[in-house]
Amino acid sequence: MTKFSEFEQPESLSDVCVVQEAATLLGVKTNRIHAMIEDGTLPSRLATVEETAQLLSSQRIKGVPGSGIRLIPQLAVAAAVGRRKRGWPKGVARN
Repeated sequence: MTKFSEFEQPESLSDVCVVQEAATLLGVKTNRIHAMIEDGTLPSRLATVEETAQLLSSQRIKGVPGSGIRLIPQLAVAAAVGRRKRGWPKGVARN
C-alpha cells in the first residue's frame, strides 16, 4: 500500500473525511482508524477552527472532542479500501 509522506491542505472539505466517515467506508471501527493513523497507514491532520465550524454547521460532526477533529484525505481512504484484511480469510484451509 502506498504511504503518503505529506498531506497538503485541500481546497475544500469535500476532499477529506472525518474518522467516522472513513470507518464507514472501510467497514471497520473508529478505533481501527485511529490505529491506522498512528502506524502511518493513513495520513491525517487536525482540523482548523474554521474547518471545525464548517463541519459543525454542515452536520458532518456532532461535537468537538478535546483531542480535536482528524481529517483524512479521501484518496488515502480509497487506497486503504484495497488493503489486506487482518486475520486468516474465512473458508480457507490453513494447511
